Amino acid sequence: MKKLAAVLLALLTALSVFALAEGDDGGEGVIHFPDAAQADSFVSDGDPADVDPYIPETLEKGIIGKDDRVTVKKPKQYPYSAIALLETKYECGCGYFGATGFMVTEDTLLTAAHCIVCTQHGKWAKKITFYFGYKSKKNSLYKYKPKWQAWVGTTFPGGTYSSEDDWAIINLNRKIGDKTGWFGMRWCSNDELMGHSFCMAGFGGEPKLSYAWGEITNVWDKQIGFNNDTLPGNSGSPIFDDGYYAVGIATSGSDTENYGQRLRDDIRQVMVKNGLL
Repeated sequence: MKKLAAVLLALLTALSVFALAEGDDGGEGVIHFPDAAQADSFVSDGDPADVDPYIPETLEKGIIGKDDRVTVKKPKQYPYSAIALLETKYECGCGYFGATGFMVTEDTLLTAAHCIVCTQHGKWAKKITFYFGYKSKKNSLYKYKPKWQAWVGTTFPGGTYSSEDDWAIINLNRKIGDKTGWFGMRWCSNDELMGHSFCMAGFGGEPKLSYAWGEITNVWDKQIGFNNDTLPGNSGSPIFDDGYYAVGIATSGSDTENYGQRLRDDIRQVMVKNGLL
């Protein structure tokens, strides 16, 4: 397993943090951290079946074409409606506006673990507001701020914010996927990933929802490398095929290659064990 110390994308990179104004706080949450016993218990029970995407009848499909990074003009269309912009307040009082997450069931989304931790102070998220179909704070398809709970793949021991097990599963308190839709999930073999084209869409930049197509350039047990264009804010973005099946979670990048968590059986097992799948 290759351990990557590449630059985190959500990056709290420039590590731009802020104090949230009164009234901007999202819903409070609980985070479940891994331990050695838990990790050992998540063993494969065979070849997992794909989880199908869901597109509400009320939503149009967005048109996706192969191109460099493209701004999404209709973020309330599927699959973009299933992509969330996260506004987070941490236990230290800092906050971040601009990371990405995406729905994978009627009430659960995936993101990068470092999207819900303050990398300046090592403090985890206390409150999060989720904006779906985001154009502005006053113009979104759906805004969610009640309670939530999350399971993360790492505690970033020693304050080392590497890409190792940089994933988070967040369960919301409502079945908002019935309104936003959700991505399918596919647990692909190495051959099904390597050299194939996938799309990545998320809130890189202003924040502004955009997408880019690229190819998987490297495959490891837990991670994938890809050449899609990325920007800070893309952490937590879905990496998905033209059938709207997610195969990975964007997490980090370097000058030569970008990286993500590969959707794999240990992540699925956490979802199964906690009744999320």
